[in-house]
Amino acid sequence: MTFQNGDVMEKYEYNKSRLPEIALTKHKELTALYDYAFKTAFKNIDYIDKPGWKPQLTCYPGIGIVWQWDSCFMTFITNYSNASLTAFNNLDNMYRLQDYDGYISMAYNIAEEKEAYDTGRINPPLYAWAEWQHYIITGDSSRFACVAPKIEGLYYYIEKKHRRSCGLYWFDDPGSSGMDNSPRGEYPSRHLDGSGVCFVDLACQQALTAEMLGNIYTVLGSNQKADFYFAEHKRICGLINKYHWDEKTGFYYDFFARSSPDKRVKLINTKTVAAAWTLLCGAAQGERFDKVLKHFLNEDEFNTLIPFASLSRDDLNYDPAGGYWLGSSWHPTDYVLLLAMFQNGYKKEARNAALKILNGMYEVFKNPEFGGIWEAYSPEEYKPATTENGELCKPEFVGWGGLLPIPALIEIVLGINLNVPENTVTLDISADEYGGIKNLDFGGEKISVICREYDPENGKCVIETEAEKKFTLKVKIDLSQNETVLIVDEARLFYDLIL
Repeated sequence: MTFQNGDVMEKYEYNKSRLPEIALTKHKELTALYDYAFKTAFKNIDYIDKPGWKPQLTCYPGIGIVWQWDSCFMTFITNYSNASLTAFNNLDNMYRLQDYDGYISMAYNIAEEKEAYDTGRINPPLYAWAEWQHYIITGDSSRFACVAPKIEGLYYYIEKKHRRSCGLYWFDDPGSSGMDNSPRGEYPSRHLDGSGVCFVDLACQQALTAEMLGNIYTVLGSNQKADFYFAEHKRICGLINKYHWDEKTGFYYDFFARSSPDKRVKLINTKTVAAAWTLLCGAAQGERFDKVLKHFLNEDEFNTLIPFASLSRDDLNYDPAGGYWLGSSWHPTDYVLLLAMFQNGYKKEARNAALKILNGMYEVFKNPEFGGIWEAYSPEEYKPATTENGELCKPEFVGWGGLLPIPALIEIVLGINLNVPENTVTLDISADEYGGIKNLDFGGEKISVICREYDPENGKCVIETEAEKKFTLKVKIDLSQNETVLIVDEARLFYDLIL
């Protein structure tokens, strides 16, 4: 693509043969969602005729705005594009606009390179998590040295500007948190002061950033910095458990801050999906993890027809049609919950919930009245979610609408998880769904891993692999804690496992 000033920019073209191919045994219809998500992503690219700007993936082609947390979540999708599409251009565009004090706005107007909304609005700080996951899935650490100082800058900005006297954190308003009209404070806020609330998700996201920075600095060989950030993670998780936890209900809540950290805080009795971040960041452990998850799996609270409701069904503000963040099922928070469950051993629950969401998406996809992939989904009907005004939300929302049909389908439903730095692939096989993936880029070479047959009653499991490089394959069967370790050679091979 050539612009008027003569600059040449790479154009991203959809080519199905360049992408990984998934194989499903029991839910083959979901491959249509997977294909459609990638096809839509390649359509939703802004090519920006301005110096310094890279082409970027967007949920709103042509609107002229880049959003922060949308962009971070999109990277989890393009990690599986075999390097044929990247959302890290979005992150680079935003890093370039970072202020000297570390601040990065929630969104920028591209034409003016200024904040798109009120001055000073932050957004969920997810850069470190996105950069680390990219490294795990691709093995590429080349970005770390450049981006780590930028992520640190935003981390310290939030530490200095968005902490209250108790040491916990505030978003400017619910819109700044990304959960626009969630009943967590005044929206939009007249004073951008967070309505006196400490937001549980921002605390978790700071903790997650600290942990990921610790991982990044470990790879960079800066052990002193790594130790500092691991200690920061522990410190913030301690504060989350001290202030945001309620033992009576077994849940984490936002709270109204007080003028002194010694004064008792006032928890806000509104159960929202923001608490999902406690499960991902490591704040919720053991019995507390179990208690929170029990709420999310409860059909009278969050486990709706299309999970997970963004506001508990027993809340006075809950809207069964969605009402945006008054109940809708949202891709990013769904993905956070699924990952947290899967990574903490609740694999069956995660897989079943993922299939439940994907089934709902597919019902909407095949309905000629709607079709496509939507911004959010109704919690109680197979329909797109409504906005607060009762209109349907945005269609063709890939962007983050690809989170369930691409990474969640691969990582949770098929149970395929890559660790390229350790040259390892883990395959968790389940009777609920098994299959595999072909033509997947693994550290610059292509591999395929497929469960061809799984018959636990007769103790049989057949794994097919094909590889351009040797790697370690760890096979785990259903709920078993045992694993079979295979060293896969550069060939097409079949493995008969005795269960």
